[in-house]
Amino acid sequence: MALNLGVTSCQSLEISLDQFVRGEVLEGSNAYYCEKCKEKRTTVKRTCIKVLPNLLVIHLMRFGFDWESGRSIKYDEQIRFPWMLNMEPYTVSGMARQDSSSEVGDNGRNMDQGGGGSPRKKVAPTENYELVGVIVHSGQAHAGHYYSFIKDRRGCGKGKWYKFNDTVVEEFELTDETLEYECFGGEYRPKVYDQSNPYPDVRRRYWNAYMLFYQRVSDQNSPVLPKKSRVSVVRQEAEDLSLSAPSSPEISPQSSPRPHRPNSDRLSILTKLVRKGEKKGLFVEKMPVRIYQMVRDENLKFMKNRDVYSSDYFSFVLSLASLNATKVKHPYYPCMAKVSLQLAVQFLFQTYLRTKKKLRADTEEWIATIDALLSKSIDACQWLVEYFVGPEGRELVKTFLLECSVREVRVAVATILEKTLDSALLYQEKLKNLHQLLEVLLALLDKDVPENCKNCAQYFLLFNNFVQKQGIRASSLLLRHSALRHMINFLLGPNRQSNQNRRWSSAQAREFGYLHNTVALLVLHSDVSSQRNVAPGLFKQRPPLSITTSGPLLTLHEEVEALLFLSEGKPYLIEVMYALRELTGSLSVLIEMVVYCCFCNEHFSFTVLHFIKTQLETAPPHELKNIFQLLHEILVIEDPLQVERIKFAFETENGLIALMHHSNHVDSSRCYQCVKFLVTLAQKCPTAKDYFKENSHHWSWAVQWLQKKMSEHYWAPQSNVSNETSTAKTFQRTISAQDTLAYATALLNEKDQSGSSNGSESSPANENGDRHLQQGSESPMMIGETKSDLDDVDP
Repeated sequence: MALNLGVTSCQSLEISLDQFVRGEVLEGSNAYYCEKCKEKRTTVKRTCIKVLPNLLVIHLMRFGFDWESGRSIKYDEQIRFPWMLNMEPYTVSGMARQDSSSEVGDNGRNMDQGGGGSPRKKVAPTENYELVGVIVHSGQAHAGHYYSFIKDRRGCGKGKWYKFNDTVVEEFELTDETLEYECFGGEYRPKVYDQSNPYPDVRRRYWNAYMLFYQRVSDQNSPVLPKKSRVSVVRQEAEDLSLSAPSSPEISPQSSPRPHRPNSDRLSILTKLVRKGEKKGLFVEKMPVRIYQMVRDENLKFMKNRDVYSSDYFSFVLSLASLNATKVKHPYYPCMAKVSLQLAVQFLFQTYLRTKKKLRADTEEWIATIDALLSKSIDACQWLVEYFVGPEGRELVKTFLLECSVREVRVAVATILEKTLDSALLYQEKLKNLHQLLEVLLALLDKDVPENCKNCAQYFLLFNNFVQKQGIRASSLLLRHSALRHMINFLLGPNRQSNQNRRWSSAQAREFGYLHNTVALLVLHSDVSSQRNVAPGLFKQRPPLSITTSGPLLTLHEEVEALLFLSEGKPYLIEVMYALRELTGSLSVLIEMVVYCCFCNEHFSFTVLHFIKTQLETAPPHELKNIFQLLHEILVIEDPLQVERIKFAFETENGLIALMHHSNHVDSSRCYQCVKFLVTLAQKCPTAKDYFKENSHHWSWAVQWLQKKMSEHYWAPQSNVSNETSTAKTFQRTISAQDTLAYATALLNEKDQSGSSNGSESSPANENGDRHLQQGSESPMMIGETKSDLDDVDP
């Protein structure tokens, strides 16, 4: 039986029970109509308990709804409850007894004194219940957590309390103090009060009792057995009682009366008989086969999981798998390496990668073991390639590389596949199925990678590391399998035109950094000299820093030519511009790829510059840092087209000079970044510096504009803000802007000074230039510092 009791305005459980059984007088117009009397009678209406159960459940109604605010609320008021609860006053008989005693008290207190003797003192009966369990709710009405305290009444730890909190069960010492702290609710004062802490001195306990479990005291000693056993016990007890009844020669056992035994004595005898029967195995009943098998299977599964998913077992399997990795000179090493690799792969995919993080502490050691076995045994490498090509391996690759939500697992699987490709490429001439493995991996781009695009970064990391490590050989292999076409179709969609919308959103495209790097590496390993339309003359192209190759580059593949140098490649270049805006981290490989293709190629250079100017005009100012970086790298290329590129970037209708004119009033942050780029380019590129000095009348107004902006306010320039990262369109007075103004002013003054074409040692430009060269900079948008405006400090 369960009782629903309120907690508001009740300091204890007894008060709440009194309110539960409190009577309501029905009188007047609300009087009860008696069917027997055929008239309305004044009546008391109440709810009370007719029959008490062996186990009493009390539900404390702590949740309600506030109709004014329209939200659910929780009542954290304190309500005390006893260890031992007497429920007799709340029963039908208890209420009748109380009513009769109150009537006797009203009619006359000495009605029994005329009987001649002292009145017998009447003792009120009791129905005691002991607290055996509490369910606690911790939290608020809209969210929280349940846990419980349970008293052991049968096991070897009888009388002890245990706390059950999800999968954690621990012994708990439940005393008067801990019971009040853990279950009563109400307010409390923290033991240590910190004045700097915003929380109040008196706080309310958001963890409190929600359900109480009381067990009848007289019922705790009776064992709970099946009905059949209970009948047999009673029968045996009757036989024992009949045999133990006293007899005399004069009175036969049939005619002798049964001796009277109190109920407590009968209960203790019954308990002793049951315990003896249990020891002798008299009450063992066979469990149904179906239930027995189910319990057995669950127990075996529990024991297996407990033994398998343990750090000791994981360490044992790792030691066993790596045991053969160093025995290269053994005559049976190929077979031993294959068996060890099979053990390692099966354990990783079936057990290790499926467990929780704290058990996956040896991932690097597992990968090192697999790498050692693959690189030293062609048989082991052949088996793993065939395994990944097979149906089981394909499903595992899709599941763990794309569908798995744990990033560490995806990285581990990508690394294993990368090691497999590296070793397969090493044994390419003797190994089979390498091409099938590449086809299996590239086929995922058709359906599985688009469906799991939020987890695809590790998929492209696999190809990026493979190409970066293996260089020309990996690039040639991927181009032969049309990897570039597969990746571009995934990135752009089939048959995308320049004026069509992007296939992926900005949030989705942030996962494609390794995809862009892989495509860029494939291009950098290709010889694009056939696309040059201007003779280099005495100029030599700088080799890309992202690749290291001593041999000749790959012949230009038709897919690379179509991607970059034909009209159908414009959508990809637009996507590159978006990538420079949206991606974080190093984009040096992508920038090097564009710069590599610009050398002595007029059409490609002007096409890229056109896309860059479009981005500088339309993109938010805080996304322009990498765009300016690319523009800087293109304009410093030393070839016959350098001056033409500089003029095209600054002098055309939508060049940077025109952009500064258009944005200096409505978008001052964009205008400042253009001025800063101009000054930085003059510092780094002598050709650009000469061009700016000769055409100073085109941009001198911008220096005056910047000087006006810097003198608009009286406070000093700030060091904790940046015009490059701020999302506002207004110009911020920073220390970096102060340096930019000094460099720009010095550049304008150089033309008017005698002998200033090469710069004097005491000129501000040279002083600042020397400081810049000594400190170094990776970004063209950083004047005299190695960090962004956000990191500038006062000198």
